[in-house]
Amino acid sequence: MRKSLVAIAVLVATALTACSGGDETGGVAAAPSSGGKTKVTYVTTAAVPGSTQIALFAVPTAMKYFEEEGLDVTLQTTNGSTAALQVIAAGDALATNAEVVSTMAAVQKGVDVRTVGSINTSFPWKIGVPEGSKISTATDLKGKKIGIISLASGSNLFTRSFLQQNGLNPDTDVQLLPVGQGAQAKAALDSHQVDALALYAELFAQLEMSGSSFTYLQNPPLFDGMPSIAFTARADDLTDARKDVLTRYMRAAYKGLMFAAVNPEAAVEMGTKVFPQIAGPNASPQKKKELVTLMKAWLSTSSPQSGDPSTWPDWGVLTEDGLNKAAEYAVSTGQVAKKPVPSEVWNGSLVTEVNKFDKEALIKQARDYTTS
Repeated sequence: MRKSLVAIAVLVATALTACSGGDETGGVAAAPSSGGKTKVTYVTTAAVPGSTQIALFAVPTAMKYFEEEGLDVTLQTTNGSTAALQVIAAGDALATNAEVVSTMAAVQKGVDVRTVGSINTSFPWKIGVPEGSKISTATDLKGKKIGIISLASGSNLFTRSFLQQNGLNPDTDVQLLPVGQGAQAKAALDSHQVDALALYAELFAQLEMSGSSFTYLQNPPLFDGMPSIAFTARADDLTDARKDVLTRYMRAAYKGLMFAAVNPEAAVEMGTKVFPQIAGPNASPQKKKELVTLMKAWLSTSSPQSGDPSTWPDWGVLTEDGLNKAAEYAVSTGQVAKKPVPSEVWNGSLVTEVNKFDKEALIKQARDYTTS
């Protein structure tokens, strides 16, 4: 555990003036009486910016969606949902993008936080085997070696649950070997140290860009419609004056997500400017192309994949069925002691107000936007 989350938090350089919110106001500093913007701190769960931060921060920053909502937003980074939820619970930030299961675990431990709007509505983890492999179903994994990121990762939890739901014992029927990700994972697969990999969509997209080809095993029904990542805030911020600030923040963030879904190339262009570290000072066309591929992989679990964007359902909705699946997963993987009740974790009271923006106008804006 870090000695001090605040001491190591990295404030990402942005086009906005960085200013963290006051500790006593839940990551929100009151707007000056002169008509200035309300200062808000948003804490993200990744130490290094990626697709999530591009869609939910870089795009709303570059397109002035935060500004239109009267907000001056600062991004603070942590490493993982648990750390981010600690920042939220301490009142040092307004919202974060935490794993739904991590929020469930926090609530059971007495942390007064709530999931308030979905981000990744499709479960992103899957098991891939090399194209042409004789492994085509989960039962074919018996006696095989599966590469996971680490024993402490979500990769391990997902794989064990995947196997159990397919009638396999993860402790005796297979071998789970930590192989990291990226080049390490590719090397382990190419050298036949493992027969399959358990990764999430973006990591498989990285490997595919490096020349690997995969066949993906079908996930068990539990993972169909099971949410993964969602906006999380303090429960108190849903009952007082900060409720309006949280609503405006989420509205701007969802506008950024919708823009990215319609025009991922433009979103990545904005991301490389707000976060120059992700592509270097002179981002090459090839690097940007790679980032677009990763963005599309992330969007495959974060936005509807069918129908015209103008017909997409309201952003942020989480179904009781999806939450119950997440709760069942949390229990089966030992992340909670008892099955959470959705109402103890989920508060959807902001969803209607969050979606009060002109979606057709935003879609047109995104489609008409041209990159430099």
